Amino acid sequence: MKPAAPGDTQPLSPVQPPLQLLRWRARTQVFYEDLGDGARLTMVRIPPGSFQMGSAEQEPGRHANEGPLHTVTLVEFLIGQTPITQAQWRAVARWEPQKGERWGRELNPKPAKFQGEEARLLAGEMNTDGRPVERVSWLDATEFCSRLSQRTRRNYTLPSEAQWEYACRAGTTSPYAFGSAITAELATLRLGAGLVDDPLTADAQQTTSARLHPANAWGLHAMHGNVGEWCRDHWHDSYHGAPNDETPWIDAKAPLTADRVVRGGAWSDPASDARSACRYRLPPQAPESASVGLRVVCLPGGVGDQHDPLAPERQALVVWLDDRHDNNRRERAALENDGVRFQLASSKDEMMGMLASAPVDLLISNMHPHDDPDAVVRMLGQIRAAKIFVPVIFYGGSVNPARIKAVLEAGAVDVIYQPDQLRKAVRSVLAGTIA
Repeated sequence: MKPAAPGDTQPLSPVQPPLQLLRWRARTQVFYEDLGDGARLTMVRIPPGSFQMGSAEQEPGRHANEGPLHTVTLVEFLIGQTPITQAQWRAVARWEPQKGERWGRELNPKPAKFQGEEARLLAGEMNTDGRPVERVSWLDATEFCSRLSQRTRRNYTLPSEAQWEYACRAGTTSPYAFGSAITAELATLRLGAGLVDDPLTADAQQTTSARLHPANAWGLHAMHGNVGEWCRDHWHDSYHGAPNDETPWIDAKAPLTADRVVRGGAWSDPASDARSACRYRLPPQAPESASVGLRVVCLPGGVGDQHDPLAPERQALVVWLDDRHDNNRRERAALENDGVRFQLASSKDEMMGMLASAPVDLLISNMHPHDDPDAVVRMLGQIRAAKIFVPVIFYGGSVNPARIKAVLEAGAVDVIYQPDQLRKAVRSVLAGTIA
């Protein structure tokens, strides 16, 4: 993983201070979520409080994007005791949707590089089930959270940057939760001198069990190293204008491909890149890296809070396919007042690209795109063949009963002709009341 802004780091001091490792005994409050197939998710309560987010200018290895330091105050939340493991990911990826549940995209049950023949089992390992899952895109990570939320009726999501750093620090102000330096007994990283060109030892060229190393003061394992972890936030080059609470920093008008934040450093990174304040950027659709996984949080309130289209943090995304963008402006304006965000597609290929690039909540299309009356049935087939699970509403066009029946049988949610009916149907789909 490369730093977000190369060339802006503070050089590591050639004379390193003596190691001062912080050790403690602590009690944590945990909640267990049964995922099936023998997998269980352990969520740890993080207390409310305030902290200084970012790094001081004199911190060795610092990047300019880690400032300015600013005070953030958070309410309590739950966070995964470990990054999501291969076993946990596999269990959720294999879930079949039940009544009232709607999956947004297919998940590969075994995306990780370090499993099977690619993994060298370490002492005490029978398999790699306890290692963090990797090769997971931001889109995959948010789908995983959506499935958890729908199945449990709790509000699971990715952590905001503030939540992640607050939980990682666990009350500390040092570069790492364990003190001013980090060692092989505390994290899976490229160590030695801590420089980017350090040679990797044989055991360091892979992930390790998420619980191999000691937990921080709040009972969280592998916050430093092993795999980087996706956050909800869009990338920003500094903290100027950042929220001063636990909410993620989301740009409502950002393109679907806008970079998201990654935290924590990975097995392939030098120690300086796993500091509590270090941050990276990656595009949301990038799944190829074997150094990025996820950790989930559970927020107060139920699943309805997360999926409410009127909630300011969760602005629903609707793709509207119509080769005549001047059509239906009034309908879109009414829905935008409800908190819905639109991406307009002029062609089927453009629409398919949008559906593959971001979590889309709903697709709306004319019944006669490009004046082809049979195109909509073929389009529904293409969406299903791509294993994209998005509800589709057709607005206007043919009143031919046979054609409408064919469209509904092909998987459309509804065919609608009146603006007030459209608004009602859209709100119903986004609220999750149509399976």
